[in-house]
Amino acid sequence: MVLLSRSGREIPAGQRVGFVVAMQNRGKAPQNFTVAEIQVEQSFGAGTTGQPLEVLTFEKLQQEEKTRQVVSAILVGVAAGANAAAASQAGYYRSNSTIYTPRGTYIATTTGYSPAAAAIASANASAQNGAMIESSIAQGQANMARLENDYIKDHTLLPGEWYGGTVGIAPPAGDAKQKTYQIRVRVGADVHVFDAVQEPASG
Repeated sequence: MVLLSRSGREIPAGQRVGFVVAMQNRGKAPQNFTVAEIQVEQSFGAGTTGQPLEVLTFEKLQQEEKTRQVVSAILVGVAAGANAAAASQAGYYRSNSTIYTPRGTYIATTTGYSPAAAAIASANASAQNGAMIESSIAQGQANMARLENDYIKDHTLLPGEWYGGTVGIAPPAGDAKQKTYQIRVRVGADVHVFDAVQEPASG
């Protein structure tokens, strides 16, 4: 037995589609399920040819997240470097003052360096950089955990066992109008076919 429902209430145009698949092995022998056995086709109406849509595997989504984390680490590194550079200059000061004398008016410039101000700025920059790095790492770990917990993977169902998870589908073609899909899920020797309709996002 296979059940299917949509993940989320609304899906804005141009974004990936998510469905939740749940299945139970009602037989007496183990049944193999692989994500590669899920096929999705977008329908454009009677008399037209449907368009296959990519089913996003857990491994593909995991690699995307790893790439995002690399980019995020680079950006955090750039920001941390900018913070450190700014802090290294914080101890220097420069001020202008106007001096009035019987012989005329003069502009005086005073420059100097304050070790205390530099130390405070350096400590603040270190704290900010540490917080940015920790936040980036925590976000990456949370994203990986969500993928691991939510997305469906290849699995062998034992007799009576339930299994399921989210199936991600590449963005469908077209604008924000209603879209229709045919989703085929093979479990063991059985093929289950679902017709799904995606309503346009409101607002």
